[in-house]
Amino acid sequence: MLLCLFTSALFAQINTTQFGFSYKPIFPSMYLRTGPKEFNDKNINYKLSQSSGYIAGVLIRKGITKKLSGETGILYVKRNFDMVLSDSSYSDNSSFSIIGYEVPLSALVFIQLDEKLWMNVAMGASVDIFPSDILTYKSEFLHYSSRNTKINAGVLANIGIEYRTTKSGTIYFGTSYHRSMKSIYNTLIEYYPTRNYNDPFTSCGKTKLQGDYFTFDVRYYFHEDPDKKKRKK
Repeated sequence: MLLCLFTSALFAQINTTQFGFSYKPIFPSMYLRTGPKEFNDKNINYKLSQSSGYIAGVLIRKGITKKLSGETGILYVKRNFDMVLSDSSYSDNSSFSIIGYEVPLSALVFIQLDEKLWMNVAMGASVDIFPSDILTYKSEFLHYSSRNTKINAGVLANIGIEYRTTKSGTIYFGTSYHRSMKSIYNTLIEYYPTRNYNDPFTSCGKTKLQGDYFTFDVRYYFHEDPDKKKRKK
């Protein structure tokens, strides 16, 4: 009986299609191209920092062998940014968000640690979609971020551990890193000391925004029995 249970758990992912949900808080890191950006123009100092955001969506996993699966889905991505302008006698701040969508395409390799505990490593690519440009303003300055391209590409890497129950599905915890192939937005900040947009701006700061992120992953996959093989007529 123990041998049968072990064999069932071992081959549970073969020919299995699982649907799941994913939630991933984003953590900025100065070592992963998401640290603060500082630049200046005409004695005005600009600082743009990525703050915490999140990613949420649905995933579809297809078991190929007992140690290999493929995964895709669609994810909602919210990147938040803080902006600070300052000089010797002036300082102000603001914030804005960039909304995007991500379609990941990953290959997962599994290593069994226990009867129901598995570790996996995943590599793949993503299609990143950005639906709009961003415009924000306050009395002293105007911010505009334009899309570099409407559709971008990225590289994905992931490592995590999942617990597979017999009938209640799979719970997963891990970390992910996404690296964009090129910058996602071009940011322009204009400073108006007169607080009148009809007057010429005094300073104009420019920079590029990267789409990279580091996340902590929480996922849940519904339990599914292996797909039935179609019989040849």
